[in-house]
Amino acid sequence: MEAVLEVQHLSISAQSATGNTPIIEDTSFVLGRGEVLVLLGESGSGKTILSRALTRLFPDNAGMKISGSVNLNGEPLLELPVGRLAEIRRTHVRYIFQEPQQSLNPMSTIQRQMKDACPGNSADTRFLSAALERVGIEHPADVLRSFPHQLSAGQAQRVMIAMALLPSPDLLIADEPTSSVDVSLNHLLLDLLSALQQERRLSMLLITHDLDVAREYGDTIVVLHKGRVFETSPSVEFFASPLHPYSQLLMHATPGATGRPGALAELTQGRSEKNEDSEGCRFASRCPRVQARCLSLEPPLEKATESHEVRCFYWK
Repeated sequence: MEAVLEVQHLSISAQSATGNTPIIEDTSFVLGRGEVLVLLGESGSGKTILSRALTRLFPDNAGMKISGSVNLNGEPLLELPVGRLAEIRRTHVRYIFQEPQQSLNPMSTIQRQMKDACPGNSADTRFLSAALERVGIEHPADVLRSFPHQLSAGQAQRVMIAMALLPSPDLLIADEPTSSVDVSLNHLLLDLLSALQQERRLSMLLITHDLDVAREYGDTIVVLHKGRVFETSPSVEFFASPLHPYSQLLMHATPGATGRPGALAELTQGRSEKNEDSEGCRFASRCPRVQARCLSLEPPLEKATESHEVRCFYWK
């Protein structure tokens, strides 16, 4: 497998007057050429912060401390000067954010913003119209003349997809890319994004909390909880046999997966949340298999098979 993105021992903490607060700890994964790696987890697990740390996409005053290594086609992103990193963001790595209306500049037309997204700002109207048509926008000339507030959520998200693909990046990071659109558009946009990704053989990091999305579009699944990788596996293997109790409970709690709605709440009912951030396993307070050692020791990430890793003492 040709590796496009290699993340090794990535840790992120927020600096404050009282010290450093860990957000992501010791995270590693590899994304190959043309593959989709799904970063899966509940809200608050650290998925978005991790994705933005890959290219140091934080304000200067955010107080984020990042360690470890992130290599894109062999280039060490965490060590590059600001100028080179900005160039990589423009051409080699593109983001599709959760809220397209907030990501677009409200003071600029779509045509101006799309042109700015093109290498060298050299794209003409015909080229931009074709890019919009490719993502299913009717009447692209009208959209190009529009300001973001004049677009529907679905149109704005399509514009964001078109803009992200204009420079033909090596890596596309899609952070809950359909969270702001109507349910009826979810799979339509994801199918469109997947088709373009496969056609161009792009590598994509897809962030979601939706197991159905992960199952349908992912090649590799990385389960994140409280800033820790709990499980990583090829998608087919993961959905056939999830090993971590957290992964299994997510399955039971997801309509259309292996269980039924509400099972997560039922299986963890009555368990305290107070030990969630203690020295032991971060899932110990909600885990149906918890034992004494789970409360004081954090399990290592262990190989279950050559391609399947799990962070649990009792996965067997």
